[in-house]
Amino acid sequence: MSGILRHFPEAAGLRLDREGYVSVEELVNAIKNWKKSDYSWVTREHVIAVAKLDPKGRFVLTRGKIRATYGHTLRIDARYPLVKDIGDLYHGTQAEKLPRIMKEGLKPMKRLYVHLTSSIEDAWDVAKRRTGTPVVLVVDGAGLVRDGYRVFKASPKIYLVKRVPPKYIKDVVRHGRGALRRAQSSFA
Repeated sequence: MSGILRHFPEAAGLRLDREGYVSVEELVNAIKNWKKSDYSWVTREHVIAVAKLDPKGRFVLTRGKIRATYGHTLRIDARYPLVKDIGDLYHGTQAEKLPRIMKEGLKPMKRLYVHLTSSIEDAWDVAKRRTGTPVVLVVDGAGLVRDGYRVFKASPKIYLVKRVPPKYIKDVVRHGRGALRRAQSSFA
């Protein structure tokens, strides 16, 4: 569902509206007919359950339609609430990328936004999914907002921003002795 709604609806025979929505029925049919696997058993109830039970709030259901909440590589006109007050946010990545990040900041790469979370544990989970040494960046969310960067709240834990300049990266959290510990950034 995430792949179809965020990245490749056309490959599944879907056309999203300008806000990224498609009818739940159209998505069910697209999944059932997906060429890469046998999902002929999928029903409307399955799609709705996945959307409602997803712990990261990846999907929005409204008026019989569904869309991915965030993570798009497709241009859509999703409306997110603007954040006016926020504390530290977190971004999972790999230690091997730190020299570039500390020089250029966080960029959305192929996505529309940089994804940040209010949960250090969720950021750690993201960092561990990639190849390399996982680390979590601590981002000064209050500083971004104070300095005029538009930070949006996409879900209860996910925040979006067009970019994060290096000066807003406050710290690097590394894994040590089975628990997360904060460490001063060291890029030598």
